[in-house]
Amino acid sequence: MAIGLTNGYEARAAPPPGSAPPENPFTKSADEEAPAPDEESAEPAETPSGEAGEEQGQGEEAEGQGEGESESALHGLACLEGDATGGRRKGVQRRDFLKRHRFEISAVGGFYASDVLSSTYDYGGALAFYPSEDFGLEVLVTRSPFRFRLEEPFTAFDLEHHFQPSTAWQGIFSLLWSPIHAKFKFTDATIIHGDIFAVAGAGRTFSDTVQGLTWEAGVGLKLYFSKYVTFRLDLRDFLLPQEVLGVGRITNNVTVLGGFSLWLG
Repeated sequence: MAIGLTNGYEARAAPPPGSAPPENPFTKSADEEAPAPDEESAEPAETPSGEAGEEQGQGEEAEGQGEGESESALHGLACLEGDATGGRRKGVQRRDFLKRHRFEISAVGGFYASDVLSSTYDYGGALAFYPSEDFGLEVLVTRSPFRFRLEEPFTAFDLEHHFQPSTAWQGIFSLLWSPIHAKFKFTDATIIHGDIFAVAGAGRTFSDTVQGLTWEAGVGLKLYFSKYVTFRLDLRDFLLPQEVLGVGRITNNVTVLGGFSLWLG
C-alpha cells in the first residue's frame, strides 16, 4: 500500500515526459507580448533607404524657398525704387512726380522784411534744372521797391530828402536740395505729393544801398498738383551789406515768396 501511494503521488505531481514546464503566472506569455496584426498594419512602412522621406523634405524646402522669393520680389517692387548699385538698394517711397532731367519755370511774389529799410513787397521769376531727383540748380530774379520811412518825419521838418526811394533788382544763383518727400492728405480721396527742400546761394542786389555780394539761405515747400503744375512756398533770408544815411552794416532781409511752377520735359 505504501509503495503504491507513493508512486501514485509522484506520478500525479511530476510533469509528463516531453511536456513544457509550467508557466510563471507573474510573467507575460509570448502571445501577449506579440503585437496584434491590426496594430502592425496601422504603422507606416519604412522604406529600405529612407529615400522617399528625403524627397518629400526636399520638395517642401523648395516650395518654401519659392514662396519666400516671390514675397521678396513683391516687397521690392512696392518699397524700393531704382536698380541695385554696388549690391545695395536705396529704400525710398514710391513717387508719382519725378523731377530728374526736367526744367521748372516759376512765377513768385511775396513779402520783403528788411533790417534797416521799410518792409515792402517783391515779385519775380525763377528757372531751375534738376540733374537728379534730389538736387537742382536755380536762378532767381526779383524786383523790390526800397523806401526808408523813418526819414519822413525829418523830411517834413527840414524839407530835405536824405534817402531817395529806389527800385532794387536781385539776381541769385541757388542750389536746391530736396531730402524729404511727403504726402499730404486733404480729403479722404485726395492725397497730394510734395517736397520739403533747402536752398542756399549767392548773387547780387543792384541798389545804391548795397555794397557787395548777397548771400542766401532758406527752406521751402512744393506741392505737385499735376504732372506740370506745382505750388511753391519759400522762406528765404538774404544777407547783404547795406549803407543807409552813411551807416553800413550786414542786414538780414527775410522774404516770403509764394507762386506756381510749370514743368517742362
